[in-house]
Amino acid sequence: MEEKEKLHEIPVAIQDTVAEDLIVKQTKRFSIFQEGRVYKTLYTKKFAERVPYKAPNPLLVLSHIPGSVVEICVKPKQKVKKGDKLMIYEAMKMKNIVTAPFDGIIKEVNAKLGEHLPKGALLVTFKKPDKK
Repeated sequence: MEEKEKLHEIPVAIQDTVAEDLIVKQTKRFSIFQEGRVYKTLYTKKFAERVPYKAPNPLLVLSHIPGSVVEICVKPKQKVKKGDKLMIYEAMKMKNIVTAPFDGIIKEVNAKLGEHLPKGALLVTFKKPDKK
């Protein structure tokens, strides 16, 4: 075995978790051996500079595509049930009904009527549920 293909134990990020006991062939192309499986991959610039996954906050309702707020159906401190209409959001000439993902209380309505918003804009914030 050539020196550059010598096996080393190094920590490698896989699925945004660090696995400590992986054996990796250190070359531009490398193989990862874990739990009897072999994974062959390339270490690329895109992989090195990727943004780590961040779980979405369930208390925030975000827009999925750019569009405009046509109607707002809730107010702050209002109780809503799962599936209740929060607002109507128009995107690409289609009216989309934004519904409550769970039972809760509206903390803040972050969008204004007629406002044009980009993808990922904050529409509604839910109040954090009280711990019992």
